[in-house]
Formats: sequence, C-alpha cells, structure tokens
Amino acid sequence: MQKSLDRKRILAIGDSLALPGHGNMYQDTWYYLLKQKYPNYDFITVFRRGVTTNILTTAGEEFDVLEYYIPNIVILQLGIVDCAPRLFKKNGVEKLILNRMPEVVKNNYIAFVKKHRVRHSKRAEVSPDMFLNNLNLYLMRCKKNNVSNIIIIAIPFPDERMIKISPNIINSVNLYNNIYNKLAKSYKNVSVIYPLDSRLYKHNIFEDGYHPNQVGHNAIFFELKEILNNCQK
Repeated sequence: MQKSLDRKRILAIGDSLALPGHGNMYQDTWYYLLKQKYPNYDFITVFRRGVTTNILTTAGEEFDVLEYYIPNIVILQLGIVDCAPRLFKKNGVEKLILNRMPEVVKNNYIAFVKKHRVRHSKRAEVSPDMFLNNLNLYLMRCKKNNVSNIIIIAIPFPDERMIKISPNIINSVNLYNNIYNKLAKSYKNVSVIYPLDSRLYKHNIFEDGYHPNQVGHNAIFFELKEILNNCQK
C-alpha cells in the first residue's frame, strides 16, 4: 500500500504511561507537546490502560491499525504491563478457580496470598518469548508498509515506591528492555530511548513509582523531539 501525499503521519500506541492522569492533564502529556511542536505531522494516538504488546498482533481487532493508517513513523510505549511480576498468572488454573470463588472467600484468599507470596516474573502477563514474538511480527509489518522510523520508549526504570511493592520488577524491566535492544540491532529503522530512568534524576519523574509525572512526560518529549528533528532533515 502506498502513502498518500497528505501530511506525514505518526502513529503512537501505548498504555496508561502515555495517558493523562497520575497528576497530569492532557496538556502535560508528551504527545500533546509533540503535536504543538510539530503541527506539520498528523498524530494518531491509540492508548488504553492495561494493554500489552498482544494488541500489536490481534488481527482484525481495534488495535490492529497499522495497515489502516499507513504511518510514516510509529511510536510505541508498551511493556510495563507485559513484564510486571504478578501474584497470580492471568490465565492460570489458580486464577480461574479464584474467579469462581464467593467474593468473601476470594478476598480472604487474596489477602492471604499477599502476605505469603512475592510477585514474580514467571507469572508475568506476557512471557519474554511472546513479547519478542509480538514485536517481531509488528516490526515486520512496519517494514512491509514502509514505515520509515519506529521509536520505542523503553520500559521505565521505577523508583523505590514501585520496587517496595514489587521487588522483582527491576530484573523484569531489564530483561524486557534487553529484548527491545536486541530488536533495535536487527532492524535499522528501530531506535530505543530511555527517558524514564529514575536513577538519572535527583527529583521525582514518577507520580507513583512508574507512571510519569509532568517532569517525566517532558523528558519523553525532549528525547522524541531530537529524533523527529533528525527525521525532518
């Protein structure tokens, strides 16, 4: 399919980290700032809370939008929901039984588990292999549709508030970000940026440990701006 001769299109796909909320208004978000900075681009945003990279491969569903828009540039902000260590495996037998329990019994069981179990990456919603497969399939489609640049916003390196809740989160973030890095080496038009690393800032960039606040959104905006400036040259 061939791109039309209208304004260049940027398709941005992301989870709750891209959305307003967590102390941010719409005008604080990185994509609002980009739209103001680059009125010559047509921005298409597909964001929803709680989504994983599975949305990139669900043919015929609402998120499978690449071939409909044929963007010049794709920005992805996904991964925290994929990799987050969990108390329960989403589609595991325990979760199925839990969902059939009476509400009181269910709540007591969850409270018991929280006291005696640590969130673990082996119960992550999307396994590392599936994460890699999802992205590989999507990047191949981008190549087929002549997307010139794919910019991946790496999974945030959380601060101590998130680490306290989920001690294994650091290993998971590193593991899945390394998959992003591997893909960037395999595809010439893929770049990975790391604007949300709490270790690099003296002040908070997160509202709650991993959702970016205004400072965090500004950090994303500035890194994306550098890439888009180069795209226009």
